[in-house]
Amino acid sequence: MKPKILITDRFAPDALQRLQGDGRFDIVQGGDPFQPPAQHLADAHALLIRSRTRIDAALLARAPQLRVIVTCTSGFDHIDLAATAQRGISVMFTPGANAASAAQLTWALILSCANAIPRADAGLREGGWSRESLVGIELAGRCIGIVGLGRIGSRVARIAQAFGMQVLACDPFIDAAVFHQHDAEAVELDELLQRSHVISFHVPRTAQTRAMLDRARFAQLRPDAILVNTSRGGVFDEADLCHALQHGQLHAAGLDVFSHEPLPPDSPLRRQPGVVLSPHIGAYTEAAFSKASNEAADKLLAFFNTGEIRDRLPPEAAWYPG
Repeated sequence: MKPKILITDRFAPDALQRLQGDGRFDIVQGGDPFQPPAQHLADAHALLIRSRTRIDAALLARAPQLRVIVTCTSGFDHIDLAATAQRGISVMFTPGANAASAAQLTWALILSCANAIPRADAGLREGGWSRESLVGIELAGRCIGIVGLGRIGSRVARIAQAFGMQVLACDPFIDAAVFHQHDAEAVELDELLQRSHVISFHVPRTAQTRAMLDRARFAQLRPDAILVNTSRGGVFDEADLCHALQHGQLHAAGLDVFSHEPLPPDSPLRRQPGVVLSPHIGAYTEAAFSKASNEAADKLLAFFNTGEIRDRLPPEAAWYPG
């Protein structure tokens, strides 16, 4: 019997064709990515997923033949790695596939906040031509603070230099040579918050990164600061963010990720005028989608060819608490 690969979410056609062309696999697509069909899980040997498919003990119990999971994402908080380890299931991810796209969205949010683009657009569509309330912030000569100088944060740093910004960065897991390479000054988080005009988060969601910003740390921000998060929700308290905006403790925030996704309809963030929102689209470009799908196909083929595991989860990295 051919090994069965269940693809639970969108997958690039060229990557799918490569798997189909191999001829060794029974490949099944479709169904609800939030609830993969039980009849397909029952005899699946491999899963190709994205972040909408949550892997937990209950799902694994319905997949007794499962050997390997590849998630076409750089994040992995949708996978219960303790449960997969208990079952002896190999898990891999595609950490570099969306780096360029996520950095691009980061700058889209920064510029939207700095130039009040959403409010300008809304005003024009309503028939107005008011510029007095749309005075922007010039970024040249100002400081950007980058929390996490990894694959995405380092790209954000390079773009900041093109704007003529000074780069501060906080990352205890990065060598001094990387800070030097990106002309970034290494600082502790509190100093970064106090000095930066723009603060951008690029960290995974772990026990150490949850609620990195609380009400006391929001109070350290400059009143003209812009806060952007395209990494993971939960790295700061959203109620405390709203409080800080309402009390003039920062200028604006650009958010692509949230503590609860989809963002609840009654979230106060939806009614906060100083916030630019997007629905977790940092990896939603055709290029990132194609790269992630093809990297996942490569990993799956290597696994079945030789047993090789590339970009294993849990990550073998100092920043992962284990």
